[in-house]
Amino acid sequence: MSSSATAAARKILVAEGDPEVCRMVKEVLSRQGFEVVTASEGRAMLQKALAETPDAILLDTALPGMTEIDVCGMLKASKSTRHIPLAFLTDVGDAGAQKTARLAGALMLIPKPFKPEQLLTSVALLVSARPKKPAA
Repeated sequence: MSSSATAAARKILVAEGDPEVCRMVKEVLSRQGFEVVTASEGRAMLQKALAETPDAILLDTALPGMTEIDVCGMLKASKSTRHIPLAFLTDVGDAGAQKTARLAGALMLIPKPFKPEQLLTSVALLVSARPKKPAA
């Protein structure tokens, strides 16, 4: 499956506190056909997750306003967002961080800094992990 095929009509919510990282992630994903919605702090991210219902979420572990654990807990508690796969964008990629991410409900860690190819591969995996909508 190609990245562009995966990207078709896919919306990604990027919650990143560093404006430069946010800009780079948005640029890389947009070039591949993803629709990208951004937030720079925890509460705005939660509001956008509810309003936009993205296909996947990339969540900075140092996002201002709320911890990634709190954000994940709120996302997983909401019926309208609990199915959305998410990954942590992090400066720490050790085994402890992996365990924390999994316990919080994240499917993976994407260590910073990352190459565009790594980001695209991770996002493709996230999007493919989203459950299919049940038939009406």
